[in-house]
Amino acid sequence: MNYHEMALEAAGFATRNDAGQRIGRFTLRVLHSPAGEMAADEAVTVDYDDCRLQASLMSLESREIDRTALIDLGRSLAALLLPDGKRGDAPSVREIFARNLEKLGADEGLRLRLRLPAELAVFPWEYLYVERAGGEGADGFLALDPRIAIVRHDALPTEAPLPLVEGDIRVLLALAQAEELPELDLAGERDALQQALQGIDGITSEVCPDATLATLQPLLPGAAIFHFAGHGDFTRRMGARPGTYSGVGYLALADERVSAEQMAINLHGNGVRLAVLAGCQTGRRDGVSVWSGIAPALVKVGIAAVVANQYSILDTCAIAFSRQFYQALAGGLPLERALSAGRIAAYNADPQGRDWGVPVLYLRAASGQLFAGAADGEARRRARQAAEADVEVRLTEIAAGGVVVGADLQRMLNGRLSVAVELAGSVAGTLIGARVKHLEDGGTQVRVDAGRVLGGGRLTGLTGCSKRP
Repeated sequence: MNYHEMALEAAGFATRNDAGQRIGRFTLRVLHSPAGEMAADEAVTVDYDDCRLQASLMSLESREIDRTALIDLGRSLAALLLPDGKRGDAPSVREIFARNLEKLGADEGLRLRLRLPAELAVFPWEYLYVERAGGEGADGFLALDPRIAIVRHDALPTEAPLPLVEGDIRVLLALAQAEELPELDLAGERDALQQALQGIDGITSEVCPDATLATLQPLLPGAAIFHFAGHGDFTRRMGARPGTYSGVGYLALADERVSAEQMAINLHGNGVRLAVLAGCQTGRRDGVSVWSGIAPALVKVGIAAVVANQYSILDTCAIAFSRQFYQALAGGLPLERALSAGRIAAYNADPQGRDWGVPVLYLRAASGQLFAGAADGEARRRARQAAEADVEVRLTEIAAGGVVVGADLQRMLNGRLSVAVELAGSVAGTLIGARVKHLEDGGTQVRVDAGRVLGGGRLTGLTGCSKRP
């Protein structure tokens, strides 16, 4: 899948007191995108109630947030990053975003690359919510749309596309249960990852149990992916500005807490292309130094991409995410699409929760296409199909009594189903985008476009679907 890029840049962050309220302000512009850009003097000014937003973020972090409140938070974040305010005759940032989506082809996506100051980088932009036609469903969360990727990008040069990793993708799985920290289901994550990777040509794994720096050092050379399963930690203190804080990120190994800087030094130069930090809070940022978190520190020293957690995540959601994420990489899919597959799996594991938005992608590389996938073509095809399915149907018309079904599945076990049915003429019969008799796991996205519906004609997006109890 080819992702086009819409780069957003925020600058000039400041806060002020206004009648007892703390108001945040910054300027925002579209650096570039297929549907247009904004010059520096065309940047829009965004104001928001910082106290109200901080209260919502505290509820999100502590899991004291329901679906309605999560949607409200997503709307608030979208009002900041994709404001709909008019700029005279020029399109708003929200309109430019919508035009970019309209330009996408059948196998294309949009990468939202965020270039933000430290004070804004701490916000969980993965929960951006834009209403879709037909109500306030979960499909309004942009990160759950496989066509949309949200990536973090700090003030570093974007690297040119890297050559694909050919042959086996070597994954080093580091397991660490630190003393005096809550017990983790590391055995469950190890078993789930090994089961997901077992028998997939193009991926090999090696486990480092009770990981310490001493045991990791001889295993790192030649590893393309470093996967850490354990606790992350972030010591913080309040910053000079209200609502900001500073601190240092750590990975809690079996015998010691290792700082971001120390871990970065150990990973750099060993061929690690992607770091997956499955520990809680490894993706946290602070409001002063952009490099105090583990993930940004790794990107700074040259790791092409890092996936990390910005909040705590349930073990069930973390395991579901990892399973689909690696399956997608084995299929040769780009990181952006693999992350989407993982998010949908985490959402299915806990549809009413917020853990699907916890993983954050930091991408310094120009493209997330880092791995060629399984060397064997058939194995690569199977892995890709497990992570996604795309169906396209183009018709002229459907006569009375005719029935057309874009996709008809007895059972969908996992992955993602995307169906697009386009009909240029009229519908006098029945048009069904997709019929799934039993949805075991996975996500569906169905789009049906028709010229006109005549009397007796019927259009249905998704039907016949029952979910596993």
